[in-house]
Amino acid sequence: MEKEFIKEAQRSVTLNVTAGKIDSFREIEKTTGTVRVYDNGCIGVAGCLGEPDEKELTAKAEEALAFGIPYPCRLEGPLALEDLQEEEIIRIPEFIPTMQLFLDRLGEACPKFALSNKISMTYNRSEYRNSAGRHLVSSGRKLSIELIVQNRGSGNLFDTFLGWSGDHFDADLLLSCFKRQYDAFYTPADLESGRYPVVAEPSGLFGTFLQHFVGDLYAANASLLSGKLGQKVFSDKLTLRDDMNPATAHSVCFFDAEGCTAPNFRPTLIENGVLKGLLTTKKTAEQYDLPNLGTASASYDGVPGLGFHSLYPEPTAPGLREFIPGKAVFVVMASGGDITPEGHFATPVQMAYLLENGQLVGRLPELNVSGNFFDMLGKDYMGSVKDYIGFSPADPQADTIVSGIMMDVEKA
Repeated sequence: MEKEFIKEAQRSVTLNVTAGKIDSFREIEKTTGTVRVYDNGCIGVAGCLGEPDEKELTAKAEEALAFGIPYPCRLEGPLALEDLQEEEIIRIPEFIPTMQLFLDRLGEACPKFALSNKISMTYNRSEYRNSAGRHLVSSGRKLSIELIVQNRGSGNLFDTFLGWSGDHFDADLLLSCFKRQYDAFYTPADLESGRYPVVAEPSGLFGTFLQHFVGDLYAANASLLSGKLGQKVFSDKLTLRDDMNPATAHSVCFFDAEGCTAPNFRPTLIENGVLKGLLTTKKTAEQYDLPNLGTASASYDGVPGLGFHSLYPEPTAPGLREFIPGKAVFVVMASGGDITPEGHFATPVQMAYLLENGQLVGRLPELNVSGNFFDMLGKDYMGSVKDYIGFSPADPQADTIVSGIMMDVEKA
C-alpha cells in the first residue's frame, strides 16, 4: 500500500473599501490535512479541517478503499525541496493604517474617482510527503489591491478598475502608475475601426481558450487541438506555461496536488509554437495515454482533479515600446466574450486605453475585438513582455506579463 500526506495552511486578511475608506476587515486562518492511500488500483481519501492527526487520517483513508474508486498509483520518486517566502509584506497590526494612508493619497491624486471593493493579504504554506520518498514544502505571500472605480457623477455602477498584486509594497510606485491611468481616463481618445495590436494580461487574451487544452476534451475530439499534440501549431514566438513559480505567481504552491514539479516550476502547454502539454491528472493521463502536465488540484477530502494556476507566456521583448511601437489598444475590462466551435473568438471591451509607443494616451470608447483561435496564437501573435502599464521593466513592481495580438477592432 502506498500513501500521500498533504497539509495546507492559509492566513488571510481582507479589507473592505467603500468610498475610499476601510469600513471592515475579515481575518481567516485555515489548516487542512489529507491522506490518500492506494491499493489494488484503487484510491482511498480522508481529510480534515484543523491540525491533522496523520495516523487517524490514514486509518480512515484505508477504510475508504472499500468504496472501490479506481485510480492509478504513480507516486513521484524521491525528492526533498523547499521554497519558502515567509517574511511579512506588511505586519498585520500595520496593515489597516498602511492601506488607509495609501487610499487617502490615492484619493488626493485621483479626486474624481470613487474607490471601493477589496484589499487582501494572503500567506500560504503547503507540505507534501509520499511513501516513495518525496517531501516538498512551499510557502508564499501576496498582497492584492482590487479597486472598482466609479467616475463621480457618472451614474454607473463602475467605470474602470485599478488593480495590482505582488509580494512587496511600494506605495510611491503604485500611486505613480494609478495616476497615469487616472490622467488617461479623463483624456478622450479615438481609433478608427481596423486591425490593431490588442494588449492585455494573458488571462484576458488566452483564458477563453483553456478549454481546448483539457485532456478529456482532446481525447474525445471535442477540442480544436485534437490530434495535434507534438505538432507545430502556433507562432514560433509563443511559449505558454502554467505559472507555479513563487517568484512570479505569488502565494502559489510550486508543486501540484499529486506531488509533481516542472522545470522552473512552470509546466509547458506550448513551446516555440509546438503543442507540448494538455491539462490532465495522473488518472486521465493514463486513461488517454497522454503525458501528465503536473497541474492537478484537489480539495482536502477529494480525489485529484484538473487544475490550473495562471498563464505565463515567455517574454519576447524588453519593454512595451520595443514590443509594440505605434498605436495599440490596452484592454482593462472585457467580459461577455466566447469562442465558437470553429474557433472564432469575439468579445466586447467595456474599458480600454489607447497606447502609443508603450505609453498611455487616453480612454477609448467601448469596442468589440475579434479574431481566429489559430491566427491569434499563430501569425497574429506579437509577443509578450514583463511590464505593467505605468512601470518600466526595471521596476520591481513590473511582475505582470502583458501580451499583444493583432485583432480586428470595431467601435461598439
